[in-house]
Parts: sequence; structure tokens; C-alpha cells
Amino acid sequence: MRDLEKWTRAHDAGGWRYEFQCSNMAESFNKLLLGIRGMPVNAIVQFTFYKLVAWFNDRHAHALQLRSDGEIWAPKPKAHLEKARERAGTHEVACFDHATGTYQVEHRGGTTSDGEVRESRIHVVVLQDFKCTCGKPRQYHFVCSHLVAAARHRNYNIERRIPHEFSVNTLVNTWSPRFVPFRDPGEWPPYDGPKYIADPAYRWNKRGSRQRTRHRMVMDQIPGRTRRGRGTPFVTDPEQYECGKCGRLGHNSRSCHWQISEVGLLVYSIILYFVVSYI
Repeated sequence: MRDLEKWTRAHDAGGWRYEFQCSNMAESFNKLLLGIRGMPVNAIVQFTFYKLVAWFNDRHAHALQLRSDGEIWAPKPKAHLEKARERAGTHEVACFDHATGTYQVEHRGGTTSDGEVRESRIHVVVLQDFKCTCGKPRQYHFVCSHLVAAARHRNYNIERRIPHEFSVNTLVNTWSPRFVPFRDPGEWPPYDGPKYIADPAYRWNKRGSRQRTRHRMVMDQIPGRTRRGRGTPFVTDPEQYECGKCGRLGHNSRSCHWQISEVGLLVYSIILYFVVSYI
């Protein structure tokens, strides 16, 4: 807790963005505890403990299998590296300083799948310092497609500059620690500390679990896309909800009054037409 620069955004002077890692970890545990939040604290602690035991065992076995298969990088870094190599094939590279490895990489523009037109952009890459003006190497500590394109132009193995934290060996070491099983409660040493008594005024007397509330954060305002391709933020007004049955906006599948979608209605009309014509 004393190293404020490692977990607070206000003291992040070096631009390492540690708070993103902490936020992702908290979101992972929130999803894990989604179905047990309304249980007593003892049940939550016990569930979390045994879930972590299972996680460490399963993921350590998976990491050992990756190392035995000869894999160098973990699955997610490997997927990002392959994607960067694929994108690097469309970049145009020009060398400006061979000694420092300074290159100009032009990222061609185009039209995305949702119709967005993106212009071409030019980035400056310095292989010696592992830098790119796109900001991804500094933010994610991993290679971008511009670095891969510049390294390919120079016939340089860019994988040597990737931090070892993304390797399979580090993945094995991450999941190597083991937990100690609990002994029988009758063998526990006596407890002489303070005793905590729950306040009866805060007891939940109603049936069922408590109503859960979700606190909106900045990440909820990131623009996303629905499964039907319509661009929309994660936090939308009720008038912008999209129904999973009919595809209309303004309601969801539970409150949908359209039992048959437009496509289904068209198919039903065609079938009815042929049936009437045959009769």
C-alpha cells in the first residue's frame, strides 16, 4: 500500500498504468462472485478459497502442457503477436536511421465492417528503444504491428524485445504456488481474540436474496456493438434497448409483444400463400 505509484492513477508518473491491471483483477473477482454475493461472509470466503485452489491446479497443468508442447508465449500474447504480424503485411516502411532503428511506418486506411472510414496514419518506430508513436508498446508493454513491420524490414527478431512476463515459463511460475488444506476444526488452536456479534437490525428478513445494484464506472461508457451490428454504448437508455426476438429498440425479449419477428412474419405469409394457393 505504500507504493502508491503502482496502484493509483494520480501517482502514475511513469505512465505504466498499473491501475488497469488492478481494475481487471477486481472485475474478474466480481464476475466470479456474481452468484454468491447474497450468501453469508463465511460462505463467500470458503467459496473463494476453494475456487482459487481449483484455478491454480487447472491453470498450472495447462501451463505445463504448453511448455511441454514447445510453446514460447502464453496463448493471449501469442494471439496478439500473430495478429500484429498479419497487420504488418499491409504497412509501408521507410528507414530513416539504421543505427538507432528509426523507421517511418504508414498504416493504410480503409473502411471497417460497420462502415467507418479510417484515414491512413504515419507512425515513427524506434527499434532500439522499443517505441512507437501509436503508444501501444508503452501502454501494453507488447509489440504492435508497426514494430513488427519495421523489424521485418530490417530482418530483426522482434520477439527478443518482448518482456519475459508474457512467456510460458512465467505463466508456469505464476500458477506454481500451492495452498495448504484446512485441518479439522477440532484441531484448531484456541482463539482468544475479540468476538464479533452481528447487529440484528441489519438482518435480512425478507425472502430471497438482496437486490443487487451495479455502480457505473468509466468503462461502462466505452462504445461497443450489439450482436446485430448496431453501434451503441454499454450503458444505454431504456429507450435504446434492443430486443433479442424482433430486433426492435425500446424493449427487451421479456417485454416483447411481437411474437413473430419481421422475417418470421414474412416467411409465415409466404407459407400461408402457398397453402391457400394449393387448396
